[in-house]
Amino acid sequence: MKNFISSVNSLLEMLSSVEHDINIAGYSLTEKKVYFTIIQTTARTGNCNITDVINTSSLSRSTVYKAIKKLESNNLLNVHQSSVDKRESFLDVVVS
Repeated sequence: MKNFISSVNSLLEMLSSVEHDINIAGYSLTEKKVYFTIIQTTARTGNCNITDVINTSSLSRSTVYKAIKKLESNNLLNVHQSSVDKRESFLDVVVS
């Protein structure tokens, strides 16, 4: 049990460090979930659209849109419309 607690604590410390490094430490858990979902989906499939985030995160459409808007306004994400389907928007993580 002590090893488990120590291992989880180490992981939490690493996560906290990463959150500070990528400037999302001050965001809500929901906003972080949206951000991490975008990163994971992009890593797995090569791109990510808003529907992917909604389906993967199990968050409501309005919650996802609010989080994306905040992340975009703080230059953590770029949102761009698909050239094939104007109803679809893709999300790119801004790497600085």
